[in-house]
Amino acid sequence: MKTVPFLSIVADYREHKLKEELAMDWGSLVFYRSPAFVVAWAMVPLGVTPNQLTLAGLVLIPLIPLAAWFLTPEHAMAAVTLLALAFNVLDCADGSLARATGRSSLSGRYMDFSSDILYRNTAYASYGLIADRIWPGAVFPWLAVGLCCGLLATYARVNRLYAEKLFPKAAAGSPAGTGRSGIFDMVFSFLSGLDTLMPLLAILAWWAGALWAVLLWFLFFTLGDAAVEVISNYAKARGIDSGSAGHGQPRS
Repeated sequence: MKTVPFLSIVADYREHKLKEELAMDWGSLVFYRSPAFVVAWAMVPLGVTPNQLTLAGLVLIPLIPLAAWFLTPEHAMAAVTLLALAFNVLDCADGSLARATGRSSLSGRYMDFSSDILYRNTAYASYGLIADRIWPGAVFPWLAVGLCCGLLATYARVNRLYAEKLFPKAAAGSPAGTGRSGIFDMVFSFLSGLDTLMPLLAILAWWAGALWAVLLWFLFFTLGDAAVEVISNYAKARGIDSGSAGHGQPRS
């Protein structure tokens, strides 16, 4: 039976993932990584593959809207929160398991990306649905707010990934490719970490009778994230275009 020392999983994370997560996803580091280490460590001797762990998280996603629709709002919030937390732990654990067992793969990365997109859209919409059940007859349906949040989050993510593919890596060291920096970078990193804590923020707001307020925050954050991504990428593209024109390179 194959085993991997627990501390080696933690050390591998520190070497390959910690810096990135501190910059963009501190919420996962604080709340999800510790249980994810335990899950990954426990799965190794069982022969569970990283893709199977990702699939387990994917199976949880359709249960989130089902709970939001069929359970009472009180029970729905508890169930949705537990399902969302479980998904986030598994989402962190599959990468640790892949590195611990040397089974990283393109198919695994793709499954992880697609399940994360589906989870965010589903969770935002489910919180909106619960809010509509708490406050029926609202002037503007909260489900629509949740759906807008999911759309904006996906829009920002797709723009971010396409920009990484579109811009030459050589531009990263040039003024046009410096990207975010300074106080703006710190604020953006802090807000990105909060976004990961969606289920915890939602249930705390619900407990305080202000689920509507956290939905407005989700809308504000996702709209800001999308706007910043588009504006900064466009500015970077314009800078690269100017540099290319200055060197007489044709535009594509």
